[in-house]
Amino acid sequence: MKIISSFRKAKSSGLWLAQSVFRNHRASNFYPSVSWSRLAASTAILLLAAVAGSAQTLPTEQAATAQSFVNSAGVVTHLTYTDSAYYNNWPTIFNQLEALHIKHIRDGFGWWPQGSPFYSMHQTLLNAGIKTDYVIQWDTTITAPALESFASQVGDMEALEAPNECDVVPNCGGGGLTGIANAIPLLLPLQAAGRALHVPTMGPSYVYPSSYPLTGNISGFINTNSMHLYFGGRNPGSPGWGDLDAEGNSYGSLSFWYDQSQIDAPGIVPTITETGNMSFPTTSTPYTVTESVETAYIQRMLLLAYKHGYERTYFYELIDDPSSPAGYGLLRPDLSEKPAFIGLSNLLNLLSDNGSSFTPASLQYVISGGDSNLNHLLLQKSDGSYWLVLWLEEPSWDPANVAPISVTPENIGIELPSGWTTTTDYQFNSSGTYYAFNQPMKNGWSSLTVTDQLSIVRIAAK
Repeated sequence: MKIISSFRKAKSSGLWLAQSVFRNHRASNFYPSVSWSRLAASTAILLLAAVAGSAQTLPTEQAATAQSFVNSAGVVTHLTYTDSAYYNNWPTIFNQLEALHIKHIRDGFGWWPQGSPFYSMHQTLLNAGIKTDYVIQWDTTITAPALESFASQVGDMEALEAPNECDVVPNCGGGGLTGIANAIPLLLPLQAAGRALHVPTMGPSYVYPSSYPLTGNISGFINTNSMHLYFGGRNPGSPGWGDLDAEGNSYGSLSFWYDQSQIDAPGIVPTITETGNMSFPTTSTPYTVTESVETAYIQRMLLLAYKHGYERTYFYELIDDPSSPAGYGLLRPDLSEKPAFIGLSNLLNLLSDNGSSFTPASLQYVISGGDSNLNHLLLQKSDGSYWLVLWLEEPSWDPANVAPISVTPENIGIELPSGWTTTTDYQFNSSGTYYAFNQPMKNGWSSLTVTDQLSIVRIAAK
């Protein structure tokens, strides 16, 4: 029997949302753009900064736990698509999910008969520590007891999500206002089941910003809101490319979509349940990217979403399969790994922390140099070490003209109190691998070069 969830849909081309909605370790390879000569060139500037700052008290920044960042990553799967590799090559799919170091997937709820292999697939995921956000199709016969019974059989349910993109015709009985109105009553059985199962419920996802004010206030029914963010080949830190919302944020930006989530669910932290790129080894199609460009964009998307306060980020999707236009998968149709898969896996593995839970502390430090595009995230592990993630949030690709953009590296310095030192710099590259090298300090200062690829500096007590 071929089971197809209503979660399946077709994404439009790379132009979608860009123009139609608004008007307008495993191998640690050497990273060639980082050279010691460039580091030496910045020394004089950094020494001057050290003299100026040495007599001052360094500012303090609160760290987040590294594991909380790792836990913010998820990926969309379509395990119920019996005509795809998700089902027909399940052992490889499971192995790749483990290799990705992601513990959260988003998939579709289904009325599966007793003995269905889908139950054992999800129980295998549960045993590996991977849990599922189940997207509920629009079905007026769904009840809370039915959802509770389903949860007891799969074992891996960690969230219940309202129907997918109900504002798109013909979803949820018609799309538009009809689809939105049809989706809202399903929040009642979802909320009841969620409370009984002690799992959060998510609001319905939308494509169009105009759908949020049409929904009304649903914050009393949900624990998080479901958001779909696609950038059409632009960098994830894009300031946007359309009209401004009431808060002054431009359509397409992370801040814009966060604002929309607060229209129908004020005070509720949103989750990005879909984001990604159409990527290929080479491309001449506008609003798609090359695989080498996608690598850093995927990593930086996760970092920026975490910094913006989104609950979790699910990448669309694990593999290229017939449910969507080609290019969205982190794995190619033959299940080989794209650089973005390797880069995301290495990032999560590097920052994973298997130690006991703890309350992160603050660190006194200063970053000197760099312009407004220099971004950072300060994380801490249970062994007390800090991990400072640095990158330049600049576009390296022109999606309209389908051409690379050169990003100029920037020399910076890190000043630390006497009891702390930088130890290692993990420099990522476009293949998803990284090169680890000693990051020395001199007179309380450490100098390095930052690019649009991630640099992660480990800081430890002396």
